[in-house]
Amino acid sequence: MPAHMPTSPHHQPGSPRVLLINPPLWNPYAPHLAVPLLLAVLRQHHVAASALDLSAETMRYLLSSDGAADYAAERDLGLGGRARDQFEAARSSVDRAVAFLRSPLSITDVDGHRAATAICQAVLDGIAALTPGAELSFDRFDLRHRPVSSRQVYRAVADAEHNPYVHVFERVLIPRLRAMPDLEVVGLSVSADSQLIAALTAARLIRRERPDVHITVGGNFVTRIADRLWPGHPFFTLVDSLVCYEGEESIIDLVDRLLTGRPLHGVPGIVVPDGDELHRCPSATASLAELPVPDFTDHPLADGYLAPGPVLPVIASRSCAWKCAFCAIPFASDKFRIRAPEAVVAEMDELHRRHGTGFFQFVDEILTVRSMRALARGLADRDYRWYGETRFSPTIDRRLTDALYTAGCRRLDLGLESYNQDVLDRMRKDIKASWIAPNLDALLASGISVHLFGIAGFPGEARWQTARTVEFAAATLARSRDRYAVPDSTFGIGPFVLDALSPVATAPEQFQVRVLHQDPGDDLQMALRYDYLGPLPEPVSAEDRDIAARADRVLGGAFGDGDRPAEEVVFLRAAARRPGERDDDRDGPRGVPCPGPHWERMLLRPAEGWVVRLVEGERTLLYEPRAGALFSLPSRMLDGLPATAEELCRDAAERELVRSALHHRCLEAAEPGAAGLLTSTAQLTGDLLLRLGPGTELATEGVDVFLTSRVTGQRLRLSASGAAVARLVAAGEGSPWADLAARCAPGSVPRLRTFVWRLLVNRLLSVETPDRSAHPLAERR
Repeated sequence: MPAHMPTSPHHQPGSPRVLLINPPLWNPYAPHLAVPLLLAVLRQHHVAASALDLSAETMRYLLSSDGAADYAAERDLGLGGRARDQFEAARSSVDRAVAFLRSPLSITDVDGHRAATAICQAVLDGIAALTPGAELSFDRFDLRHRPVSSRQVYRAVADAEHNPYVHVFERVLIPRLRAMPDLEVVGLSVSADSQLIAALTAARLIRRERPDVHITVGGNFVTRIADRLWPGHPFFTLVDSLVCYEGEESIIDLVDRLLTGRPLHGVPGIVVPDGDELHRCPSATASLAELPVPDFTDHPLADGYLAPGPVLPVIASRSCAWKCAFCAIPFASDKFRIRAPEAVVAEMDELHRRHGTGFFQFVDEILTVRSMRALARGLADRDYRWYGETRFSPTIDRRLTDALYTAGCRRLDLGLESYNQDVLDRMRKDIKASWIAPNLDALLASGISVHLFGIAGFPGEARWQTARTVEFAAATLARSRDRYAVPDSTFGIGPFVLDALSPVATAPEQFQVRVLHQDPGDDLQMALRYDYLGPLPEPVSAEDRDIAARADRVLGGAFGDGDRPAEEVVFLRAAARRPGERDDDRDGPRGVPCPGPHWERMLLRPAEGWVVRLVEGERTLLYEPRAGALFSLPSRMLDGLPATAEELCRDAAERELVRSALHHRCLEAAEPGAAGLLTSTAQLTGDLLLRLGPGTELATEGVDVFLTSRVTGQRLRLSASGAAVARLVAAGEGSPWADLAARCAPGSVPRLRTFVWRLLVNRLLSVETPDRSAHPLAERR
């Protein structure tokens, strides 16, 4: 806390004097971190403050039957007959669709999720048709006025015909302002260009409604454009100040100065008009060790987002330690630093205590291997699920990925960019292509789904190199789905964009790039990206862009037709999936191959129709004659069938192999109590009598002992101990299980149970109760 921060009554909780707003359009599936974190900072310093996720409230209003009807009723522009019918049909169903998207059922019901999403998009399409020049989606509202120039943005804020935010904010924001009589400061957080028009539309309405309130705007996008503003810029008729870079120190100092009537010139990172100039103050780096737990209490976690959850954002680090040639992040943010892992775990514990959620998203630019190792240790005994973004590394191996899975990691995003070493070198990625496949195999083998980012057309990259990247990504998705039974891995690729703050833009000659003349009127776009000529004497071609777009549609994920759901939905789907489980897939077997939540303790056996064929070495092929399918398992594992996965597998790699075998349906797992099987210790105790099955003969051939059933055709060679057990069972009228178990050496009963299960499943043994009636679990399936 600043030394001068007073403790006067206006800094105590009460009627809010500060309102923090996250404007649309941001992610409609989960809250953004910036506003809850700043709110926690203010409340930690005893400032009466509240928050409004205006992005969530905008989507909640538009994607409601009443809200959509109200919007349509105010529009003079009507819809044509068919479009009107489609809009009305969607509007009448949208409340149920949104409720479904917020329910846990939406995660497991893929078809239902698609249908509900389609209804919501149809409502947005109708609203767009009523708003000339607009295209609306879950991800972005593109309006007739675009945030490429100050002129267009300023024109948009009062254009109610072409700006739907005017209508929505009148009904969502203005009532909130009128309920806050003591309001003195409003802060708008603008992280992306997609929020700028909405933020300044809100600022205009706030200025109209409450001219006495100080309006400040911050966030990453504001930091990017601040140098493009000048004294007398029209934005300063709508807002009073800007705050650049990190805001934790700035917000406290700003609010303190405003509430005590002192000048703003010393506020870290501030840009404020000062006569004929703009006063700019250097920014301050926040201490990650002093960050409070983000305060989501003012956010509509229960019913404000289009996914169940909530999935709450957390951070383990800030900025990025690498400086890739195409990326501006290290140059548009403060220095890289890592947060203490125990503080991260404690924050997750507190968020779980407050909100009951066990789902988290790490919003770090990069989760380093160091951070992930620490998280794996700190979260190993928690039942949380989380995902984040990392990079390829020679230190990512199965020991780490197994630990991450145990600690709740279910998905990681990785910057593949290119599968060509020379392109990666030109990108200054500081990774080796040889690390990529082993990293991915380790993650997938541990059950962690991946998303791969790709870039098409980096300066100097040939088309065949882009194609090689796409082919590698396609093979990775197929391997994820078919080899590892991890169906949620995805891939997205887009054309190279010359970011204005990236190393390529600051030293274009090093990359054989020539920056083209920019239209001075597009001042905001110039703060983000440049048009350019690459090493070839032509711009990036439409064909290259089409290749990238087509690859993104085709390889967008394992959901068919490229309609990949939002990242939060994919993560929740992966988090809800049992090991080895997958969605129905048109290219693979249908259904859920691993029944029950404890499949590793269920009895495994070859599926119906599969026969065993021995091959050379230590591998055995399972062969399905009708499909001509082959699946290889270690001979030791097949010799031990039937058995539970716990008894069969020595390590995580073998568990993955069994999951894959279940996925391909060459093995099957029986639920406890399934007819024909004895699958628990309790069912093989007491006086149950074991006898040879009907038509089963015990025969000796040389040193080998065999059991053969003339009924089923099964023939099994027995070990020495197995032969001894079989002879005991064959003698007289059978042998009670208790007697067999009593004859075993200490510790060998589990092996005896596995052996007996194996004989029962192959109909070489039968089970009777002491009164000689057939045991119900031994009936033929």
